Formats: sequence, C-alpha cells, structure tokens
Amino acid sequence: MILRLGLLLLIFPLGVQAADLTMPFPATITFTETRALGSHRIAIGPFDETLPSVTVEGTITRQIWQLTGAETTLQILAPLREQLRDDGWTQVFACSTRVCGGFDFRFEIDVTPAPQMFVDLADFSYLAVQKSDAWTTLLVSRSGDLGYVQATTVDPDGTVEPAKSTSNAASPPSTPPIAPPTTTSDVAQALVAEGHAVLSDLAFATGSSDLTQDSYSSLESLAAFLRDNPSTTIALVGHTDAVGSAAGNIAISRRRAESARTLLTGRYGIAPGRIETQGVGFYAPIARNDTEAGRRTNRRVEVVITSTD
Repeated sequence: MILRLGLLLLIFPLGVQAADLTMPFPATITFTETRALGSHRIAIGPFDETLPSVTVEGTITRQIWQLTGAETTLQILAPLREQLRDDGWTQVFACSTRVCGGFDFRFEIDVTPAPQMFVDLADFSYLAVQKSDAWTTLLVSRSGDLGYVQATTVDPDGTVEPAKSTSNAASPPSTPPIAPPTTTSDVAQALVAEGHAVLSDLAFATGSSDLTQDSYSSLESLAAFLRDNPSTTIALVGHTDAVGSAAGNIAISRRRAESARTLLTGRYGIAPGRIETQGVGFYAPIARNDTEAGRRTNRRVEVVITSTD
C-alpha cells in the first residue's frame, strides 16, 4: 500500500541509537520490508575490476521513496547525509555515478527492482555509514521529475524494528487476500510469493517490440491468475538492453509492455482497466549488458501487482 505523505520520517530503532531521517522533499513511500535475518552487501570502495565490499548479516530494514521537487541527486543526498552524521553515524564510503564505477557498480550492489526503485545509470549516488556494528546504506537516483531513495539498515544484534512514521498517515485499508494459484506455473507462484514476476517467454529482438507467436504460456498463466483474483490490478513493465539511447529505450520498453497488454486483453479477455503499462528502458537490468545472453535476458516484460482492492 502506497502511503502519500507530505513529510516522511524514517526511524531505525537500533541497539545503538535511533537514526531519524527526514525526507528533504515531498515524498511517497513505495516499498517497506523488514527481515529478521538476512545479509546485505555494502560497498566500501568504487568498482575497479571487482567491488570492495563487506557483507553484514542481521535484521534488515529497507524502505524506498519517490520524491518530487529535487533537481539533482545531491539535493536529496546531502541533507540525509548530514542528518546521519548528526545522529552519530560515521561515513565509510560515498560516491556518484562514474566515480562509483557506473553500470558495474550498480549491478554489484543490492537494488530493489523497478517499479519501486529506479537507478539512472548516468545519475545516482551511494552512501554507506556505520554506527557500532550497525550499517545504513543510501542509494539515490532520479528519473525525469522524480527522485528515488533506497535506505537499507542492517543490525547484527537483531534489534531493528520495522520502520515507523511519525506523520498522520492513514492505516492501509484491509484488502482481500490473494487466492492460491490454480496452476503450478512459475508466474502464478511468483506473484503469490513476491508480488511480481518476469514473463520470460516474451522474447524481443534488440530495438523491437513485436510479439509474433499465437500464444504465450506466461500470459495464459497470468490471465488465469487474474481471473482467480478479480480485485487484483497489475502493471506490465517493459525493459530493454543497453543498446541505443536512453530516450529510445524508454519508448521501446513502453511499447513492449503495451504489446503484452494487447494480447492479455484481446486474446485472453482481461479487462483493460485492470492493466497499466510502464517502460523503464535499460535502467533496471537483471543481467550484464556486455554479453548477448545478458542483453537477451534484459529485454523483457515484468508483471507487478499494484493493488488487490
């Protein structure tokens, strides 16, 4: 559930001292997660052949925001960095875009996939700070008029509680549970478990949005899932490899999502109002773009559950 807040506070109740981070611009929280035991890879230097890093285990808390009003990533990051410093956190490593190592750096670090988090490979900043045994990392980027902040805290002592907000955010309304899938398809299982899935049999050539087969098992499974869950709405998100310009790839990725939507509504009878489309170009790769196999993997459409209201 997306909470629209005029001013957001992120509180990490750590065994050391709570870190209060106030978003410097109007913001919307798009993702929140706490895992009682997990691991987080933290970059402590720029990518140069390999990524200098430490992997810390413990309670993981992550939140992601979309912000409006910022013209640069530094306008977002600088006040957050200052707040952490004032709260007793020590900076271990900070970098921006090329200094970080560009694509190679972004590919090595832990990033929540689109549409929750977007990373512009030409405009992002990273910060890693430490207090006692606890670590916090910030990843900041922009796309168009929107800014994005991913904040991840890992506490080896396991004393981190789920992040709380001190604003007057309304409690999320109750929603019907998602029905168990009637098929054993990977798509249905992933949607139930994770809320998103790759439609892996929708294959595209570089620069193309054409779908030419008569049927696709992933769309058939998605249609069955949507029929089983009539209150669920979805977004189809198109992706590209890194060949070509950013603007051209954004347009192609949107057309790929729309091609899948056309089949889902026309051939499989799903109501158009339940499906939105987005295109994010090459900004959310799941494989390297310097091999043909990686580029082929990155040319894809993903489905994301947007609501069950």
